[in-house]
Amino acid sequence: MGVSAAKGGGGGGGGGGGGGTTSFAPYTSGPATASAGYNITIQFVGTWTQDLYNIFVSSADRLSALIVGDLPNVSVRSKGGITNVDDILITAELGPIDGLYGVLGQAGPTSVRTASSLPATAQMKFDITDVNDMGLDVFADVVLHEMSHSLGFGSIWDRLGLVTNGLFTGARAVSEYHAMGGIGAGIAVEQDGGAGTAGSHWDEETFGNELMTGYINEGENYFTAMSAASFADMGYTIRTDYAAFTDPGYVFA
Repeated sequence: MGVSAAKGGGGGGGGGGGGGTTSFAPYTSGPATASAGYNITIQFVGTWTQDLYNIFVSSADRLSALIVGDLPNVSVRSKGGITNVDDILITAELGPIDGLYGVLGQAGPTSVRTASSLPATAQMKFDITDVNDMGLDVFADVVLHEMSHSLGFGSIWDRLGLVTNGLFTGARAVSEYHAMGGIGAGIAVEQDGGAGTAGSHWDEETFGNELMTGYINEGENYFTAMSAASFADMGYTIRTDYAAFTDPGYVFA
């Protein structure tokens, strides 16, 4: 799944800041006792600035605070052999995708659990040209957006039967959609933009600067209770006060 620059939008300048690049050891979010909650382990490929690394840490911490239920450990085969995963292992990479102002980043699961379809491993890749041009606040939005795809947002909806006739029908997210003024049996899913955008995001025309549409907009992009609740619809156990981990101020027109 990918996210693109907003129609007519550009970058913010200076996303590559942070005082030089370095290689970082893997980072694991969530409780120190793995069985006590949801852990996200990020493996950083190549060199990163401290600022970019910190954004990954912040996004992982936020999602590990939202999701509180531990998942069964799984053994995953990779080039390095067998890896025991609790709860998800994400590989993060900076590299070329399509140049400036195109696809900012793309991500998704690379393996899922047989019983639940919840991801065990995922890959996140960001266009180095865009990252060097965009502001850190924009990169923070892109990372949270793509990390959400890695955990299954949009990327396992069809597998779980959560989309019918272009509408997301998960009860928890639909309830939040109604609470913010939406009507109808489901939430409009993006139908435009081609592979990587269509079918895996909230509809841009309907939801504008909600973070989980297929486009990052200029200014604020809001991770709403509707998006947070959708993780429960996918099968995750989320905290009861999940609204505290969303962005206030979103206006649904």
